[in-house]
Amino acid sequence: GPFRGAGAVALLADQLPPLAHRFGAPFASGAARLLFDLLVTQVPLPRSALSLGGAPLRALFPMAPLARGQSLAVAMSPYGGRVHIGLVADGAAVPDLDALAAALTAELDLLDPPENDAPGA
Repeated sequence: GPFRGAGAVALLADQLPPLAHRFGAPFASGAARLLFDLLVTQVPLPRSALSLGGAPLRALFPMAPLARGQSLAVAMSPYGGRVHIGLVADGAAVPDLDALAAALTAELDLLDPPENDAPGA
């Protein structure tokens, strides 16, 4: 629940004055890896089409930073009617990242199969 683990940190942070945040953050950041070793984030993008140097952006690869002590960072961005996912891992902690990426792709395809694989296509 929200009162345990990393959820408790967020609730506690709401109760602290700004000065405590300023001086406590360096100490708390070192303890963060004791609370979690996985980061999952969703990066929102505009619904309108994007371009780079006049060329339309067809795909993107979101990347989340991997902090010291974390094992895996997963970033997701919806764009152009598709969901784009980026994985960053500590190779020692997640030696089979390719297998994880393949399994994640297979499971997401079950939720919404590509148009050319959809039944009746």
